[in-house]
Amino acid sequence: MAELSVHGLTVRSGATTLVDGVGFTVRTGEVVAVVGPSGSGKTLSLRAILDLLPMRPGRVAGEVRLDGSLRSGAELRGTVGLLFQDGRGSLDPTRTLDVQVRHAAALAGAPTDVAKLLGELGFSDPAAAAGRYPHELSGGMAQRAAVAVALARRTRFLLCDEPTTGLDAPVKAELLRLLRALPDVGLCFVTHDLRLLPGFADRIVVIEGGRVVDEAATLEGLTGAGRRLVEATAGIAAPRWTGGAAGGAAAAGGVAV
Repeated sequence: MAELSVHGLTVRSGATTLVDGVGFTVRTGEVVAVVGPSGSGKTLSLRAILDLLPMRPGRVAGEVRLDGSLRSGAELRGTVGLLFQDGRGSLDPTRTLDVQVRHAAALAGAPTDVAKLLGELGFSDPAAAAGRYPHELSGGMAQRAAVAVALARRTRFLLCDEPTTGLDAPVKAELLRLLRALPDVGLCFVTHDLRLLPGFADRIVVIEGGRVVDEAATLEGLTGAGRRLVEATAGIAAPRWTGGAAGGAAAAGGVAV
């Protein structure tokens, strides 16, 4: 079991501290959810791990270790991947999916069967999907394509920056199932939607004001700031997708919407 550990991560923009001493650990086969209010530093923390920050001076303190060995962001890239809110942001718009997956596999020195990989990730017609460009993919397909590139690259840890944003309920549920089932991959999953976490996350880390303020195995185990976050979203119904038949009106041929 591999381990990615973050200690004392601190990010500044000019003289303003945006992330202040954030730390957490992710192991392969594990999902660690990072939650918190908008602007709390969740996305910046992920980007700081790989030294992909848009501001200066950027990361000014902290260390990231892979299996106990200190690594720079550049050294981690590839072994650690980043999945954006928009899956197309992880893809090259000028190349087909087949070319991109093969290129990622070549970087890892391990050629892969593109069609087989895409089939395993839920593409109904893998051969056709392999020949498409990113702009020809739906949002859910683009996210699965980005995961395919990461797996071909032999990524062991995937940093997910709210990858379900903008996806409808059934596609969102399918993406979560896919991510949860990835073999030998550790996930750091940033989200503002606590409804996604039961049955998905193994641990929950709460960030507020750029600092880790709570951590627990379940939503029920959160206290303090984490408990306030849970209570603030308690009235929002959880999205559900059963895959069942449409309602009576639609089944009878009437107008459903």
